[in-house]
Amino acid sequence: MTTTPISAFPVFHVLFESGRTNDFEAMADTIADDCEWVMMPNMQSFKGKTACVELCTKGKLASDKTPEILYDVATPEWGVFEYMNRGTITKDLSGLGAIDDDFKLAADPTTLIGREYSVAVCFIYRINPNGKIYMVHEYLDMAGLMKQLK
Repeated sequence: MTTTPISAFPVFHVLFESGRTNDFEAMADTIADDCEWVMMPNMQSFKGKTACVELCTKGKLASDKTPEILYDVATPEWGVFEYMNRGTITKDLSGLGAIDDDFKLAADPTTLIGREYSVAVCFIYRINPNGKIYMVHEYLDMAGLMKQLK
């Protein structure tokens, strides 16, 4: 498999890697104060730097597993970052499904604990003139994930 080179404008890569290594201060530095992050599967919106940082720290980017980056390209104004998220469903991860009905993958999410999964995730984002991310649309293959966990 060919690997995609890291973008010449790596702001989202910095956000992703610093979140993955739990360096939330560096991660927060990539996000504009007026950022809006939209989870496209359910159109849930997080507005403002504080809300976006909180979203990232709740397991979205805080995982200790190493993701497979599929695509990372950006201009000074926008970018696309895609990766394959593979892992095992933990108690904490199953709890997210229990809280949010839009992401509920089973009637009893605790029955999923220990199951392996693989889901494609893609971010389309915009960068302000200060080099900060001010808009993120996050897409994930919920149908593919649901099919795996039947």
